[in-house]
Amino acid sequence: MELSVTIFLDPSGFLRRECPTCEKEFKYFHGHTESRPDDFLEPASYFCPYCGVPAGTDSWWTPAQLEYVQSTAAGPVMEELTRSLNKAFGGNRRGGISISFEIDKGSVSEPLAPPVDPDDMMIVEPPCHTFEPLKVAEDWLDPIHCLMCGEKFAV
Repeated sequence: MELSVTIFLDPSGFLRRECPTCEKEFKYFHGHTESRPDDFLEPASYFCPYCGVPAGTDSWWTPAQLEYVQSTAAGPVMEELTRSLNKAFGGNRRGGISISFEIDKGSVSEPLAPPVDPDDMMIVEPPCHTFEPLKVAEDWLDPIHCLMCGEKFAV
């Protein structure tokens, strides 16, 4: 089963992320800037702009994004599970009893509305990877770590 769920960007094209270590939110530019080299390969992990700790590229979801994805996927996943179970067991008779499955519509909640992401935070460009701008908290005064390589730089 393949299911596509859209996570919306802020009005400037940035995607909100949350560090799995320090749990601070930041944003990275979702797309390609004109200065991005054609041969640039995505890293296997990103570095938190605040604490500098790396984590796999799929580890940066915010709780609101995860809740939205789960609520959006719950209904289709339950329908597919029901179809698969009925295909596997439907029509089989076990001691004269036919087995069938159906979804209890009350057990699956309506999907949540997608989280709206305001155009907040300040944009910073790491000197080492200028083509990967970030947005960090407006009141952050400490050095920032580059998302791509972890190198520290001043705000």
